[in-house]
Amino acid sequence: MGEEIGHPALAGGAWPVIGVRVRREGRGLRAASWRPAPYTVLEDVLLPCTWAELEGLARIAVGQSRARVYVRELADAGPLLVLCLRGAPGAVQVEGPLAPVAEPLAARTRAAVLRVAAVHRAAGRTGQAQVWRARARQILKARRSARRGRSVRTASAGLPSLGHRR
Repeated sequence: MGEEIGHPALAGGAWPVIGVRVRREGRGLRAASWRPAPYTVLEDVLLPCTWAELEGLARIAVGQSRARVYVRELADAGPLLVLCLRGAPGAVQVEGPLAPVAEPLAARTRAAVLRVAAVHRAAGRTGQAQVWRARARQILKARRSARRGRSVRTASAGLPSLGHRR
């Protein structure tokens, strides 16, 4: 099996979620927001389980990236929603300021990474489990760095810094 796994929430496993206000139209998503918005309902939205998406969410949550967060329906899972990054099919941008949910998003992203490590460990893939635990440590270090005011957004006043920290 490759590095990525099928979404464990589909197998009934507990999985980190975060509250997002969503508005549906028919069977699809119409809008999403971090804050209360007209005609939206708060839903628990799953975090993804692939490293590319989790890494992207972690970077956004700790201020290392200015990318936007999106939400989409989880493939073949009916009404379940999952956070994603730009470019995912059927994705709707989550509007509003991220600051109030940045800390829980970073924590739950790290929890999702640790859950993927646990899935690999339970399947006997200790090498993959170690890789995912190391990734969880990266997220923890980034959170600590951000708390000390060393995030890209803080160091560069929101301007691109070309990867350099001050």
